[in-house]
Amino acid sequence: MTHLTITAVLNAHREGMLAKPSLESLGRSRAHAENAGYRVEVIAILDRADALTCDIVGRYDGDGFRVIETDYGDLGRARNHAVAEAVGDYVAFLDADDLWGLDWLTRAIEAARQRPDPVIWHPEVSVYFGASRHLFLHVDMEDSAFDPVGLVLENYWTALSFGAREIYLDNPYPATDLKGGFGFEDWAWNMETIVNGVLHKTVPRTGHAVRRKEQSLARDTVSAEAVTRPNVYLRQYLQHRRKGPEQDLQKISR
Repeated sequence: MTHLTITAVLNAHREGMLAKPSLESLGRSRAHAENAGYRVEVIAILDRADALTCDIVGRYDGDGFRVIETDYGDLGRARNHAVAEAVGDYVAFLDADDLWGLDWLTRAIEAARQRPDPVIWHPEVSVYFGASRHLFLHVDMEDSAFDPVGLVLENYWTALSFGAREIYLDNPYPATDLKGGFGFEDWAWNMETIVNGVLHKTVPRTGHAVRRKEQSLARDTVSAEAVTRPNVYLRQYLQHRRKGPEQDLQKISR
């Protein structure tokens, strides 16, 4: 058994019965990683969760599975709380209505072990299902397809990431404030980590399934016409734009 450990974090709110397949998906990926010699603990963060979600998630409490209730009403701060509670060398996030591929944890930690530098890992593809269905291909920053300017216009990666716990501790998620016009905490976090020298890469031959719902935080954020919080990535982009088209954002990630 290797000494390397993973803390798998399930973020739950009001998913109700939808949490059950997510929990089963997490359990299968956990078992796969443990069969490969890794130790995996699970933390379920119930942030202002309803009674049904608490009941379903609570049934899994015990045997390396911890349930923690919070009252943030904010996904970013709930993620930060989970990182502070985690004991694993690595942290992996799963929202309580989404699904991991069977070998996600195993392939992600094996990729991470090959890189001593700070890297956040994403699957190659996310399959969206439910209210809308499409494929979303994640971009690897070390691939020629990565365009740093494009990240200003579109989020390249979902929040279901994997990385060393220290990276998440050093780069906490920003809070969401829809009334104040600020949202997309994961998008802002992606930009801020790049400024701080973190690479975002994909794990070959991996995928997640992401549920699209008629009502969700992402849809609420769009409806509120919210934007990401101002950050250094955006500021440097604007500064480079003023200097002329020959300038780019590659320097930001150096």
